[in-house]
Amino acid sequence: MSPHPGTRSAISPRLVVLGALLASYAWALVFPLRLARPPSPLSTTAYVVGLALFAVALTLVLRSAVSPKQSVRSRRLLVGVLGVVTVGLWLPAYAWAEAGQEPWAWMAGFAVGAGVLADRLAGMATAVVLVAGAVAGALAFDGSVVANLGIVVGTAVVVWLTGLVLVWLLGLVWAAEAGRQAEAGLVLAQERLRVSRELHDVLGHRLGIIALKAELAAELAAEDPARSAAESNEIRALAASTLAEARSAVHGETVADLATQLASAELVLGSAGIRTDVAVEVERVPLDRSRLLAAVVREAVSNILKHSDARTVSIRFETAGPCATLVIVNDGLRTSASVEPGTGLASLAARCADAGARLVAGRAGAEYEVRVELTPR
Repeated sequence: MSPHPGTRSAISPRLVVLGALLASYAWALVFPLRLARPPSPLSTTAYVVGLALFAVALTLVLRSAVSPKQSVRSRRLLVGVLGVVTVGLWLPAYAWAEAGQEPWAWMAGFAVGAGVLADRLAGMATAVVLVAGAVAGALAFDGSVVANLGIVVGTAVVVWLTGLVLVWLLGLVWAAEAGRQAEAGLVLAQERLRVSRELHDVLGHRLGIIALKAELAAELAAEDPARSAAESNEIRALAASTLAEARSAVHGETVADLATQLASAELVLGSAGIRTDVAVEVERVPLDRSRLLAAVVREAVSNILKHSDARTVSIRFETAGPCATLVIVNDGLRTSASVEPGTGLASLAARCADAGARLVAGRAGAEYEVRVELTPR
């Protein structure tokens, strides 16, 4: 696992841990080299080549221990190869060992520790074979069985615990990096949601107005060309302002003002021939709730224009004790399907809930009502 793009560390934590493991396991080569005396230059060369193969196999096993994406099968294969190479050094290590020394037992202990660290099942199987080899070596070359067993088991436990601590620390680093990536992803998702919500608020409302005015301009083209031209100019101005607001929404610069939104609602609904009664004292609306209520008014007006046959609309702001309520009612229900809140209102309801408010929309007798209840903070 690597850090999130843009925050990549100069040195990978995995490489640091692998380097620490290799440093601690370097004694697996020091003891066999110092505690054995091959009888000739040729045997020395062969012995060194064997130890080099052992070092490569040991490195690959330790590398797999810090590679979480490596398959279990490949890990077990590498542990098996390490066991085979270690067994291959059994005869020369015991035959050329200095008096009273057990170089092969040291190799076996490091091999068992690395094997169990990489894969517990394969490591334990390798441990059984190598422990048996240590006992056989002691018996065949007049060594101490207890000493051989103590070296193999003691070394294996010490290096395994050391490696386990290092791998555990690496896991903590990976978990921290995953947490940072998750946090970055959450911030990105929230920003996308914000842009989507802002664009819906801006485009959904303004495009509805543009469509209404375009229809009106088309109807007036033959009867009243001057007024039709005026409506066309308003459409052009609305399109320009909508584009500007959409750009501002993308950059997080949108500013919603309840007073402006109420004035816009009266103008738009009036242009559509809908009588609008606004009873809202804007100064009584808390400043921190003004933007939220402006979004509710904009969404409600857009829905009235698109989904109703309203002739009258009432917008009022009521206070009762510490609570306050914005209520938008229209008399233009069409069918039972039209009383179900759409995705815009559903998104707005979630936004209200995040702000500590409650939005309810639905049939109220023969009318349709959007109600926002503001609870005190």
